[in-house]
Formats: sequence, structure tokens, C-alpha cells
Amino acid sequence: MPNTQSRWNPKTLNHRFWILAVSLSIATGKGIAPALPALQKAFSDYLATMINLLTTIPQIPALIVLLFSGQLANRFGIKKVISTGILLMAVTGVLPSVLTNFWLIFATRLLFGVGIGLVNSLAITLIDFVYEGDNQAQMLGNRSAFEPIGLTLVNLSVGALLAVSWQVSFLAYALLFIVWWGFIQVVPEYQPRQKLAHADSDRVTQHEHPKYLLPIIGSAVYCGLLTVGMSIVNVYTPYLVLAHHLGGSMTSSVIITVYTLTSMVMGFLFGTFFHFLHRYIFLFGLFFMGVGAVFFYFARGLTTLTLSVIVVGLSYPMAGTYLFDTIANRIPQRMAGLANSILLVGCNAGTALAPAVVAFLNVLGPKSALDSGIRLYGELMLLLLLLTVLLMWWSRKKGVSKIS
Repeated sequence: MPNTQSRWNPKTLNHRFWILAVSLSIATGKGIAPALPALQKAFSDYLATMINLLTTIPQIPALIVLLFSGQLANRFGIKKVISTGILLMAVTGVLPSVLTNFWLIFATRLLFGVGIGLVNSLAITLIDFVYEGDNQAQMLGNRSAFEPIGLTLVNLSVGALLAVSWQVSFLAYALLFIVWWGFIQVVPEYQPRQKLAHADSDRVTQHEHPKYLLPIIGSAVYCGLLTVGMSIVNVYTPYLVLAHHLGGSMTSSVIITVYTLTSMVMGFLFGTFFHFLHRYIFLFGLFFMGVGAVFFYFARGLTTLTLSVIVVGLSYPMAGTYLFDTIANRIPQRMAGLANSILLVGCNAGTALAPAVVAFLNVLGPKSALDSGIRLYGELMLLLLLLTVLLMWWSRKKGVSKIS
């Protein structure tokens, strides 16, 4: 890999971009969602749930691998691990374009998830180590904006390439080869231990671990619940478009693109909103997820469906970014990698299990309603918002902040 250390300056726009560009790859696993109806026709012998898993199943291996990504970065270097993950996603992303066996395609999606796991937490950890203070908060907000940018590019490409065939649509993942090349050319190797080795004040005793782990695990639960809503938009939009005769695959791609662009803009504006709202930005995020999911369920036209995904799109860049930024500033730096990994376990679990969560909630909802679990999910998020407000009030009364 090129030796770029002598030219490295993380404050320059070019170097900021390629640090953030890593996050372009992270959310692209869901980018194949517009092709799901075509895949169901091509593999009609398989259950619809199995076809839907092609979108969310990469999060399972990602969840496992990201737990070890920090140790791999310490041993081999963060640049080598991230670049390997991006390259693995690029190769396994385009492989289904030449495959016709469902289980081989399923296997490539699992390997795609391994690549996500190698990159996911390290993309955040790299920012935590390189930037500080308001600069760190803004970069984390920008990073959350770059995820939907990558997803948008893949979604639009998939929608356009579906005009040829469902196989050709997988070529949309060729975008990741560009990300891989730019990253290895610009970003130098970086060893987290070099920054942490002399930080005696950051050492965490075994007795102190529970004090830090409790807020980390709580934040991970919130992250998981939020990403369920994000996956609902990505997985179920194509079906709602077809069920209500609103258009075809390109219509689905455009609606999902509007959603991801909303997330992108909110991510870029996170620093500004956080400056004025502080911890209350988290409550706004929960509110938008609950209301957006309920509206999404009742949407019957293009306008209402688009408005509902816009509302959902505002949610995670507010609440999710707040959680990552707050945890990064509440714990010792030596625990940053572990904290990011635990939060991302929550994110990946929520994404992977979203169809199963909706299916389970469907059982609890009205039997005559289609996918009533989506509405119930939104109502539960609004209930969670109320419980969170009470928790924040109680914490303030006790003089101990649990969330901020």
C-alpha cells in the first residue's frame, strides 16, 4: 500500500473525505432491496422470508466479526483491516451478477457481511482517535451522512440496472472498488495503541468496567431498535409500491433514495442541531422514528409514502449519532473500540432481525391487516420515547445524567 504518512493531514478536505468515504460502504448491504420482487420471481420456489434475508443477512456475520475487528486492527493495522473489508465487500457484492444458484448468492451475502464487520466499528474508531471535541462530533455526523450516500448510489444503480436483469443489478456494488482504491491511496496506516499507550489516566480497572458497560449496553439497545425502523423502510418500500400499484422498481429506488438523502442531510446538520438541542436531539430522533413508522404503515399514495420515509430518515442521524458521540466522550479512550463494537452489535442485530421483528409483531396485531407489525413498531417507539423522557426527568431529579 502507498506510504502516505508524509503527506497526511486529517484537517484537509481531501483526507477528511477519504476517512468518511469508508462509511459509503457500510450501509450498501441493504442497497439490493429494489431487486427483491424480481428475485422472488426468479427464485419462486423459496419462501419470501428467505429472499428478504438477502438484504439483511449480511448483518449476522457483521455482528460477529466486528467484535474482533479492534483486535485485528491492533495486530495488523487499522488501514489493512478496513481496506481488506472494503475489498471483500466489493468482490462479493458483484459476484451474484454471474451466479444463478440461490445458495451461492446467499453465501456471497454472508461474506459481504464479514466485510461490513471488518469496517463498521473501525470507521468510527478512526474518527474517535484522529479528531476531538466539536470536530469529532461534526465528523461523526458527517460519517452518518456518508452511509446513506453510499446506499443512495447503490439503490439508484440497482433500480436502473434492473431494467436489464436482476443479476446485472448486483454490478451496482462496483462502486466499492472506487472507495477501496481511494482509501488505500490517501489514508496512512494508523495504530490506535500508539495514542493510547501513554494514557495512564485512561486505564480502566476491572472494578470500573461495569460503570462504563451499563450505558454502552443501554445505548446499543436503543441503536438496535432504531435500525429496525431503518430496515423496515428499505425492505418494505418495494412491496408497498407494488401492493398499492404506485409504480415499479425504479419508483421504489427513488423513494428509498429520498429517504437516504434525508438521512444524509440530517447527518451533515447534526453538529448544528446538537449545538442548540443538546441531549434533547435524542428525543426528537425517537419521536420521528415512531411517527414515521406509523405514517409508513398507513401510506397509500406516493406523496404520503415519501413523506413518511422522510420523517423516518430524520431519526437515526439525530438519535443514533448522538449515542455514538456521547459514548465516545463518556468513556476512556482505551474502551472506544469496545464501545463502538457493542453499539454496532445493536445496530447490526436490529438490521438483521427487522423482518423477523415485523413478523413477530404481525402476530400481535390485527389478523386482517397486512404487515400490522410496522404500525405496532411505531407505536412501541412512541412508548419508548415517553419512557425515555421519564428516565431523563428522574436522572435530572437525582442529579445523575443517565443519557447525556
